[in-house]
Amino acid sequence: MSLSLKNYDPTVERHFKGHKKTITNITFHPDNLKVATSSLDNTFMVCNFNKTMRANRFIGHKEAVYDVAYAPSGEVVATASKDRTVRIWVPTLKGESLDFQAHSSTVRSVQFSPDGEKLITASDDKIVKLWKVCLRRFLASFVGHTHWVRSAKFSPDGRLIVSCSDDKTIKLWEISSGKCIKTFHELKDPAIDVEFHPTGAAIGTANTGGSVKIYDLRSGLMNQHYHAHTGPVNKAKFHPNGNFMLTASDDGSMKVLDLLEGRPIYTLKGHCGAVTAVTFSPTGEFFASGGYDQQLLIWKTNFDNDDIVKDVKQRNLYSPSVKNKSNKSSQDTNNENNQDEENKQDNQQDINDKLEYSPDFEDLSDNEELQNDDEILTDQCEKIKELPTCQIEVINTRNSEKREQGYVNIETVSTIKLNESTNTSQTRTAILEKLSEQVDSIKDMIVILEKRLTTVEEELKN
Repeated sequence: MSLSLKNYDPTVERHFKGHKKTITNITFHPDNLKVATSSLDNTFMVCNFNKTMRANRFIGHKEAVYDVAYAPSGEVVATASKDRTVRIWVPTLKGESLDFQAHSSTVRSVQFSPDGEKLITASDDKIVKLWKVCLRRFLASFVGHTHWVRSAKFSPDGRLIVSCSDDKTIKLWEISSGKCIKTFHELKDPAIDVEFHPTGAAIGTANTGGSVKIYDLRSGLMNQHYHAHTGPVNKAKFHPNGNFMLTASDDGSMKVLDLLEGRPIYTLKGHCGAVTAVTFSPTGEFFASGGYDQQLLIWKTNFDNDDIVKDVKQRNLYSPSVKNKSNKSSQDTNNENNQDEENKQDNQQDINDKLEYSPDFEDLSDNEELQNDDEILTDQCEKIKELPTCQIEVINTRNSEKREQGYVNIETVSTIKLNESTNTSQTRTAILEKLSEQVDSIKDMIVILEKRLTTVEEELKN
C-alpha cells in the first residue's frame, strides 16, 4: 500500500517504538531533527531522525510522566510527572538532571517561556505556578480554578498565560499583575488542552465532548466550533502559520482543520486505539502523533504546500494582537534581541553548572536487556520499512461534495450596557477601547469571509 495519496496529502515518514505504556505528549527539538516523548511508563525518550543514532530513554520519575517540553535553545528538556515533581534534563549520554517538587499533587503540564528563562506548570492541586528555570525558584501562583488544571501555556510574547481546568473554565492570566483578566466558560464539556494561536490573538481548546473551539481574545467570544470527533479530543495544535489545526482523539483518529475555510480537510488514522498526543515541528514541515499503542509516527505535513504553490504569503486567520505589537525602534529591538541571547546563554550555563549526574539514565544502545529485543532497537531510528500493525489511512475531504463545516461566529459585537449614573472620563475611555477591539475583531472576520469567497470562486472556476 502506498502512503502517498496526493502531492498535498500527509505521509508517514518514520515510525518509532520503545515506550512500554501510553505516550502522553510529544515535543520537537527546535532544529526539527529530534523529538521527545513522555509516557505513562515513568520515562521520556528522545528519538533522533539521524538513522545512525539510537533513541535514548531517561529514567528518573517515580510515576507517570504527563508532559515534556524542549527549551527554546533545545539544550534542556523539562518533564512533569504524577510524582508531583518537575525535572530539568540535559538530554545527553550522561543523563544529567535536577528535580524539584513543584506541586502538592500530580503535575499535568509544563512549558518554557519564549525566552527560555521561566517555566509554567499546572497541577491537580488547582494551581498554576511560574518558576525561574536556572534557580528552580518559585515566582508566582495563579489561583482561581476550582478543579484540576489540565494545561497551561505562555502567549507568544510571554506576557500572558492561558489555562484550562476540569471546572469547565479557561482562564487568561496577566503575568505582570498575577491577575485573571478573562474567563471563558464551557457550558457542557471541560477543555483538556489549550494553546495560543501563533499571533497571540486567539486560543484553541480541545474538549472532552469531541469538539474543538477557537476563541477571539479581543472580542472575548467563540469564533469557531468544530464537532470534530466522536470521542474526547486529547490535543489540539495550531500549525506554525496559524491556518491549520491538528487534533488527536480517543476515537482513534486525527483531523486536520483548515481554519480559514472553516472545515476539516483530512482524517488520519495510524494508531491502534486512542491517539493521545500530536504536535507540529517548529517549521510546520512535519508533525508527530503518539497513542495508546505506545507508538510514535512522524508525518510529512504536505497539506501546507498548497499555500506555498499559490504564493499565499498573508493567508492569516488572525492579525497579531494590538497589545503584542511593539513601537520600539529597530535599533532598540536589535539591542533587546542581543541582550536576550546573552541572557539565554548565561541561564543555560547556570543550569549546566547546577546539574548533577543522574544514575537513573538509560541508554537504549547500551542496555543489555533491551538489546535482546531486536524489534525495539533496530526499528527505532530507521526509516519505516513496514507499516505499523494498524493500517495507515489518509482520508482527503477537501474536495468532498458534502462538506463538514465548522461553526463560525461572525456576530462578534456584544452589547455594552451603560450605567447612567457613571459618566466619568475613565468609563468613556474604557468603552472606546472595548469598541476599538471589537471593530478590529470585525475587520478580521470580514477578511476571513472575503478569503473564503475567493476560495469558493476559485473552486467553482476549476
